[in-house]
Amino acid sequence: MTGSPAVEPTGRRTAQRARTRSRLLEYGRRAFARRGHAATNLKEDILLPAGVSVGSFYHQFRDKTDLFLAILEEHGTTFRQMIHDANRPRDGMDEEQIARHSFETVFVIAEENADLFHIMLRERESEDERVRRFLREGRRGWTQGLMADYRAMLDRHGIADEELEMAAELVQSMTFGTVLHFLGLTPEEQRRERPRLIDGLVRFSLGGLGALFGIAASSRRRVDGKEPT
Repeated sequence: MTGSPAVEPTGRRTAQRARTRSRLLEYGRRAFARRGHAATNLKEDILLPAGVSVGSFYHQFRDKTDLFLAILEEHGTTFRQMIHDANRPRDGMDEEQIARHSFETVFVIAEENADLFHIMLRERESEDERVRRFLREGRRGWTQGLMADYRAMLDRHGIADEELEMAAELVQSMTFGTVLHFLGLTPEEQRRERPRLIDGLVRFSLGGLGALFGIAASSRRRVDGKEPT
């Protein structure tokens, strides 16, 4: 009488599945950063280098785009949590200190994940509607997260939601543009420019042009030439 075939323990299968997913995310990230979503060949650029079979891939993801979105989602969730933690009000820290800590966190994320920032920039005009929709929804998620952070920091000021949303959208756009400029610099230029860019982001986000230029509110003229009241 022959014995029953050995069954692989559930825990071992789960661990193997997790390792396979991790390799797909790692090699997929490399390929998409190098070639872009549309030009990346699933088998040649991801599966073969990762040592993952076609069958194993389709046990994890529906298609190449599903993998691509999983990469962005996994890191985007981590990034948003890091920014949320940086924006959290703390005893002994005023609004300027919190803002500086937040922007410093953004730059750390950017320096360690430059490829993901370039992927997001490149794919905003993707031919794949799923990708464009994901990035639009992701931007909206960032806006809502920043609104919640600003509401917690500035609760005593009673700022309306529409103003919080405008602030979140402007700061998000300004920060993303500044970070992309920073990532385009040489390492030496990055070391030199990093403190200046962060300082500019802090002052501008807290006070606009007046704060950036160091002009006190009482000394600024209105557009019509009259002194502020």
